[in-house]
Amino acid sequence: MERFLVALECRQDCEYIIDYLVRVLKGADHCRFELLHILPTASPERLRREQIRRIETIHATRPDLSGYFWEEEDEKAMHRCFGLAKDKLVQAGFKPDAISSSFVVESADRAEIILAKAGELGCSTIVMGRRHPGLVREFLLGSVSTAVMKSARRFAVWVIEM
Repeated sequence: MERFLVALECRQDCEYIIDYLVRVLKGADHCRFELLHILPTASPERLRREQIRRIETIHATRPDLSGYFWEEEDEKAMHRCFGLAKDKLVQAGFKPDAISSSFVVESADRAEIILAKAGELGCSTIVMGRRHPGLVREFLLGSVSTAVMKSARRFAVWVIEM
């Protein structure tokens, strides 16, 4: 079974990447999709007390997230994106049990997180989107997709231009 890590930036490129996967892989019954989103961190000082408590209950079941906080708005956007992606993949004929999703909180370089998660999940292919940030910005800051492509050793990398 071919495992795809699909790195989604849930506020911007979710539909476009999933539509591309459906076009390219439709009819392939040997695919498993691991949807991944990286939530940006937030300072607990900016969160309401009930949000902090809710996140702390998540920490109890996800020790890898312990000490990290995120905005509820970002989490809701992520869940909408995951739902949309799963629905589109299932409508295209992929089995629901071949689609899973997970998130991490940005604790390191995004490219490093994506590569580590792909290795941890046993994926052979990483799929991600790429927007054109402008030559100066890309020169100064680089891009996540470029960093993943440069560092990927055991993975194929599909970069979908946005």
